[in-house]
Amino acid sequence: MNRVGGADSKPELTILRLVKALRASSRVKGNASGIESYFGQRLIKEVIYRSELDCDGFVKPLGGTYSAGFQIVINSRCRLTRFRFTLAHELCHTFFYEIVPEIKFCHRLVDPQEERLCNIGAAELLMPVLAVKKAAKGLDISLKSLDDLANRFQVSAEAMILRLRSAKLWNSIYSIWHPMSGGGFALHRTAGIRRLEWEWSEPHLLRYAWDTGRVVTGRTCLEFKDTHGSLKLQPVFFELQRRGEALRALLRHSSTQDLSPRLPLFGEKTASVI
Repeated sequence: MNRVGGADSKPELTILRLVKALRASSRVKGNASGIESYFGQRLIKEVIYRSELDCDGFVKPLGGTYSAGFQIVINSRCRLTRFRFTLAHELCHTFFYEIVPEIKFCHRLVDPQEERLCNIGAAELLMPVLAVKKAAKGLDISLKSLDDLANRFQVSAEAMILRLRSAKLWNSIYSIWHPMSGGGFALHRTAGIRRLEWEWSEPHLLRYAWDTGRVVTGRTCLEFKDTHGSLKLQPVFFELQRRGEALRALLRHSSTQDLSPRLPLFGEKTASVI
């Protein structure tokens, strides 16, 4: 990436600059609902769908040089929002084949740094930060607002919460909980922090939201035991809603009574994508 941005340029800024230049040179406007419109500029010749993949997808060079073009292979079982993010992610890999061909065409090993940069590029391609800021202006922090934004940009709620966090618009956590046979709920996945085995101080709140189907809001505490077994408490504002066979929660920091500021729920570095 230094070949594009200069020796002192950060890779993150370089990939963003490349994506913004791609958007500027394309006829796609707004929130890039037609990701395929970028394919010609990035020499993507075709998209192949396969159901047997053990990943979301990958990009495959059609020759030994960048000019030969690429094929994107997609897991046909991906839901639409994941499908679009995967297309954008794999498209961003073509920048690396163009800029450092001596590496990309000789070594096909997965590079975590490259994967992270492609996530950053895909987020900007699908959810341009200026467009997101404009769309989020004046919205309350709620599951409805999150859904509205996700639908507008045709991405998942997880991808949108990460974008809102990275743009420093919302400092919130989105989590999915599944019911257990014993009557409780287990954390399935989170967006906004690394996974922590935390629990609700008032678990009846989850059961009430599940049984009634109502949107439940209020304040409570989350509990977490550190490696030494010490109990940490984090006060939060919460919103709970059942969706299908899962319970989703939107959490934001409650600063009025911070019982344990060392609990890393809201200060954790945000991942690029779920």
